[in-house]
Amino acid sequence: MSQTAKQSVTSRIIFNYLLEHKLKIFLALVMMVISAGATGLHAWLVRPALDEVLIKGNKEMLFLIPIAIIIVTLIKGLATYTHSYQMSKVAHSIIAKLQKQMFEKLMYLNLKFYNDSKSGNLISRLINDTYYLRLAIVKSVTGVIKDVLVIFFLLGNMFYQSWTLTIFAFFAFPLAIWPIRKIGKSIRKITYTIQNEIAVFSNVLAESIKGIRQVKAYTKENYEKKRAFETVGYIQKYFTKSAFISNRLSPLMEFIGSLAIALSIYVGGVFVLNETMTTGQFMSFLVSLLLAYQPVKALGNLNISVQEGLAGAERIFNLLDTSRDKMENISKENNIRLDGDIILKNVSFAYDKKRVLEEVNIKIPRGKKVAIVGLSGSGKSTIANIILRFFDQFDGEISIGSKNIKNMELTELRNNISMVTQETVLFNETISNNIKYGKLNANDMEVENVAKLSGIHEFSNSLDKKLNTIIGESGIKLSGGQRQRIAIARALIKNAPILIMDEATSSLDNITEKEILITIKKLMENRTTLIIAHRLSTVEDSDIIYVLDKGRVENFGSHKELLVKSKLYQKLQLKEQLENEF
Repeated sequence: MSQTAKQSVTSRIIFNYLLEHKLKIFLALVMMVISAGATGLHAWLVRPALDEVLIKGNKEMLFLIPIAIIIVTLIKGLATYTHSYQMSKVAHSIIAKLQKQMFEKLMYLNLKFYNDSKSGNLISRLINDTYYLRLAIVKSVTGVIKDVLVIFFLLGNMFYQSWTLTIFAFFAFPLAIWPIRKIGKSIRKITYTIQNEIAVFSNVLAESIKGIRQVKAYTKENYEKKRAFETVGYIQKYFTKSAFISNRLSPLMEFIGSLAIALSIYVGGVFVLNETMTTGQFMSFLVSLLLAYQPVKALGNLNISVQEGLAGAERIFNLLDTSRDKMENISKENNIRLDGDIILKNVSFAYDKKRVLEEVNIKIPRGKKVAIVGLSGSGKSTIANIILRFFDQFDGEISIGSKNIKNMELTELRNNISMVTQETVLFNETISNNIKYGKLNANDMEVENVAKLSGIHEFSNSLDKKLNTIIGESGIKLSGGQRQRIAIARALIKNAPILIMDEATSSLDNITEKEILITIKKLMENRTTLIIAHRLSTVEDSDIIYVLDKGRVENFGSHKELLVKSKLYQKLQLKEQLENEF
């Protein structure tokens, strides 16, 4: 990343996030000054403790100096607690704001973005990258300011005791500047790679756990283990490399510090022997030097934490800066009811340059039941996706009640469409709350009614908590038919004028499918319905059936008409009869 980009990340953190907490940071800064000043005062008190008490035998000072040390320590403790707490609050607030912004961004990114992304990578940015940044904010703001102030006060005391000795003591520390910068730069690069690898591991983990039934069914435990172990190995390798580079700093700082102390003891000893410096002055100076060593070393190590945090910030801002063409514009709800014919006119669509639909013309009359059938890959589900504008880059025109859907607000459009798909997405919540996802403000009576209509009571009444039973992640505690009934109930409670059924019963057995179809007929009443199916038995009673072949409409008509005039429909009918026989 260029120097300009680095400054951009840092400046964004400062101006967009840190500055809004300026009062808390100012309070923390005042407390840091007090804490740092107390450290300097501790070092200064060594001189009167030696010169006045031990050498001159001043009894009054023997009483006052211990009290002074206790008071200074209490003040320092209170100040340290206050500035640490305030900066932790600031860091947690900033991270919470970033996590909210990232989650909001994720909610409004379009399906193309998700098709091109990995969920583990996105989760890693919300959790792992923000962790590094949180540490960097706490350490950098607190560390830089406090440690610099401590060094400033201790240096002040050292100059006060002997400016010549101070110059001798600190000649070695500029030697550390180049390696500190070099090590920090390497750490940032490695940390960025580590965070990418952790994202890969998160993705492997999510896929393995989510697909655990397939893993076990195909006995692919060893394969998944190999995939995970490989990624863990890469993470270990880069963490080891990071440790190899970062741990060089500590012995380097130790050596430079020991040079400063050794030289100070020698030169200071000469000054004391020549009586140009008192023993108390020398010991106060030496204590200041020893106390300064820790913050100087901490500033060196601090650069590592800052670089790790900036690497996390880069990945966070990469997500937040996702281009506008991958975003959906969601407006406020207008409560507009779309109740008219749905017309697709010369609709064409390509996904990643692969043509999926070609000059498709379909009319779904208001209140009628229209089906689309065809072989797998013919573009059936794509039609459902573009009616809902999951994908917006299509040619041609789609209108509902003479209103072009591209001129509608997405909220307005989608609030008027209920969708039941083959893949039933349920949450690790109660049956009731999963139904309410279609209408969050639904009351218990409404939930009860749709539960009866969709046949949920047939199995929920046998459960201990009935509709308040938690169904597990993705509804794992329920059968396929039971999950589908909840999805239908969710669509029922939404009460939208348009219903899209996308292969809604294709994963069910014939008996369950027949039971679900009875429920679906209730759902279709007084609604404009589009059914996408590969089983003709589910669409025979449709008002119009469109036969799709390789993205084009091959034919359309009623079930009886198509059995006469469509060769592809005849083949689909024959195929289904053969499947039923076996």
